[in-house]
Order: sequence, then C-alpha cells, then structure tokens
Amino acid sequence: MKKPLICMLCFLLSAGIAFTQTKPKPPVKKSIPEMKKLLIGLDVPYNIINDTVAVIPYNGANIPSFEVVVQKLGDLYMISTNISEALPGKIDSTKYKYLLQQTEYYDMIKIGMSEDVDMVYIRADVYKAGMTTAILDKVIKQVANVSNIIAGELK
Repeated sequence: MKKPLICMLCFLLSAGIAFTQTKPKPPVKKSIPEMKKLLIGLDVPYNIINDTVAVIPYNGANIPSFEVVVQKLGDLYMISTNISEALPGKIDSTKYKYLLQQTEYYDMIKIGMSEDVDMVYIRADVYKAGMTTAILDKVIKQVANVSNIIAGELK
C-alpha cells in the first residue's frame, strides 16, 4: 500500500515541477535622463556631452558663432555662455564696470567674471522644480540674445 502511494506522490511532484511556468520578466524600460527629456522638445540643435551637460551652438548678428552650455548641478540648471571666448581680445578690465552694470537690465541674467582665467560669462540659474521644456527654451534664448546684444555694444 505504501509503495503505490509513494510512487503516486513522486509522479505528482515531478509532474507539478515539469508543468510550472516561470513568470516572464517585464521588459526593462530604459530611463531617459532628466536633462535629455527637457532638451528633446527644443527647436534648436543640441549636443549632449553627458547626463549633466549639453551644448547648443548659436550664431548671432554680433557674434558669428558661440555656444550656450546647459549644465545640471544638483537641483539647479545653469545656462551660460563664455563671452570672452566668443569675443577674443575685446574684453579687458576697462569693460568690467560696464558688464556688471548690464546685469541690472536683464531679468534672469547674471554677468560674472572668473579671476583665475579672465573669463567673462553670461549665465542664468534656474531651479529644477517646475522646469519644463518651454521654460528652458526661453532661458536658453535669453542667454543667447543677451550675449549677442552685449557683444554688439562691446564692438
């Protein structure tokens, strides 16, 4: 009596193991970096350097070619352009006062200088919270336009 019962249990156990199906794993969704999501909707060409830095080429009436850099720093986006690089030899210590006074006339723009390398940059800092593609587009265009305006006034 025990032998047929043991055989039946072994058969049921092996049949149960043979017919069990493993759950299929859901496909892994690739996460798109936050900055790339914002840049996808822009109507300007861009080059993503890494997950936190992108470069947007621009040309204006007063500067033939320059780059606007979008950089994510923690919970802040820094949008900037190096105006010293765009206008080589045009900016010296006699222009510093004028450049700092220009900060007063633009709503989101800061004009700063680096003491180490004599670099003058135009930048805007925007918090990540509430950031949309439309807002980023507006800030990028404002940094580019202010760079172009100031370059025209410095020539």
